[in-house]
Amino acid sequence: MRKFVRGLLLPSLLVLASPVFSQKPSVKFGDIQPSDFAPTAYAVDSSASGVVLYDVGSSKYEGNTSGGFSIAFKRHTRIRLLNRNSFDLATISIPLYASGAAEERIESLEANTYNLENGKVETFKLDKGSIFKDRLNKNYTVRKFTLPNIKEGSIIEIKYSFVSPYPGDLRSWYFQGEYPVVWSEYKVSIPTIYDFVTLTQGYTPYKVNEGSMGIENYNILDGDIAGRSELYSFRSDIVNHTWAMENVPALKKESFTTTLDNHISKISFQLSRVKYPNSPAKNIMNSWNVVSEELLKDEDFGANLAQNGSYWSDEVKKITAGATTPLESAKKIFEYVRDNMSCTNYSAKYLSNPLKKVYQTKNGNVADINLLLTTLLKNKGLDARPALLSTRDHGKAMELYPILEKLNYVISRVVIDDKSYLLDASQNKLGFGHLDLDCYNGFARIIDKDFPELINLSADSIRENKLTSVFIINDGKGGLKGSFVSHLGDYESTGLREKFVKTTQEDYFKEIKKGFSFDVDLSNQKVDSLKMYEDPVTVSYDMQFKPEDEMIYLNPVFGEAWKENPFKSAERLYPVEMPYGLNETFLLNMEIPKGYTIEELPKSSRVKFNEDEGMFEYMVVKDANSIQLRSSVKLNKATFSPDDYQNLRDFFGYIVKKHSEQIVLKKIKA
Repeated sequence: MRKFVRGLLLPSLLVLASPVFSQKPSVKFGDIQPSDFAPTAYAVDSSASGVVLYDVGSSKYEGNTSGGFSIAFKRHTRIRLLNRNSFDLATISIPLYASGAAEERIESLEANTYNLENGKVETFKLDKGSIFKDRLNKNYTVRKFTLPNIKEGSIIEIKYSFVSPYPGDLRSWYFQGEYPVVWSEYKVSIPTIYDFVTLTQGYTPYKVNEGSMGIENYNILDGDIAGRSELYSFRSDIVNHTWAMENVPALKKESFTTTLDNHISKISFQLSRVKYPNSPAKNIMNSWNVVSEELLKDEDFGANLAQNGSYWSDEVKKITAGATTPLESAKKIFEYVRDNMSCTNYSAKYLSNPLKKVYQTKNGNVADINLLLTTLLKNKGLDARPALLSTRDHGKAMELYPILEKLNYVISRVVIDDKSYLLDASQNKLGFGHLDLDCYNGFARIIDKDFPELINLSADSIRENKLTSVFIINDGKGGLKGSFVSHLGDYESTGLREKFVKTTQEDYFKEIKKGFSFDVDLSNQKVDSLKMYEDPVTVSYDMQFKPEDEMIYLNPVFGEAWKENPFKSAERLYPVEMPYGLNETFLLNMEIPKGYTIEELPKSSRVKFNEDEGMFEYMVVKDANSIQLRSSVKLNKATFSPDDYQNLRDFFGYIVKKHSEQIVLKKIKA
């Protein structure tokens, strides 16, 4: 059976949701009237360039001639192309799976374009010779075609069916996509021989969610190698279920989104158990203990992690020379692998080559590198285990069920003196005990047959701390001098280290100088801890400038201000997924320039976000000779529900507004 990413929400399709009934649209293929072209916009989204008017699919089990079951899948879709920006909707791809002699096959396909010409509906049928077959990989082919004679205002319609010989793979259904959908519906009919768990996700409510039980007669033809065949017929209880959504908005990429696939309204299925008549039930989904044990025996994953041959022993001795504690040994091994291996693929959970070859060639995918790291740590006698996770752009994985297709990244965990360290040697700018932000996507699963521990890797669990201080005094020569010191957060530090791979510190400070609204001389520019990957980077410099204008306009937060609101959309249909919580503090201590007086000064302010989930503080104090300012932005978590979106947008809008306010100084007339 082919493997697919699946998930869980309901215990089984046998648990039927309470029905919510609605009027299903009556749509017949080819029945297009002139009135169907009248709308120039649709209520679901009046600004849309294209609208899916009707999208209905079904999956039904049927007996086959191979002694088992197949799934008959049907789909009927009608789309309105309002302007040329939606013409991509007219190119259709139907992926089909094949393994060995078993393959999915299309049984019927019709596709038409309809245009209104002089008040009459003109129909343009798809030429079957215009259907192309492309191979995506060794198991997938795609049937691809473009509807003919499309133009602005066209209606296109596609209807097809295919048969899948893979009864354990019940096709997923997407109710939502890049374009708004007026009506989307999916119906399944499943014999109770097959027990599925079901995942529903998204934020659009169902218009129809109804289930029922029934009985179906199945005929199965079973043959043998001698050419004899026998027809079996039996009755089975079946589960029927229909889901439908109406007026589904398009899902658009917004700021602070891991991947849209986490939020799109869809339903998918995972086969959990098969129970044939007069046979014991067979569990398809195993526990993490069972899967971990299998992975640790797998030659492409963990079979060689515990190798203790002389080759590895000699190499580890050389790498750890001079280390006097287990922690020092672990750091030396980690740094050796990180600094000497090149990662060729950051999405992999299996070895691409034997570990010895990876070590010798000094390159490999993320699994190669971190499984090698685990092997070397174990060879040193350290308590090291591999761990699997799903990166942010790969989508959320299920915590409870071991659906390996949903996991795409390997890290290592080592325990020293009862303290755990999560390690990733594939990223050459990460320190010991640090992970890339993409790893914080929910959890990691330690691969251990006795205790496959779940490790919390939610974005809410990390905080980016940053402290910036600016000190400015009169220089006694009619000018001002000062210092700027910024202790960056861990992830801004990593970003700056990566930036310096492509640029120089000289060019970096030139850009900083351009950010000032007045002429300034910078000196003593420093970037500390660039090579100390466990420590945050500190950026510092001295500055000197001489105010001469009648009026001085100074932004007191300098280049650390929030200049624009990251939340621009008026509404949001899915959660905000920031990479981490925030704790940013900016301090200014500034003497008033000689010969000037304060004309305008921003007012102090303090606002809370959801009581205890965040805070913005902007405090200004002045005396006869100086101005002190403290700006602090705090968010105690990283993920916010759609209900919080407007408050979050207003919160950052207020921060941007305050950070744009200026200190105005006026020259004192003699």
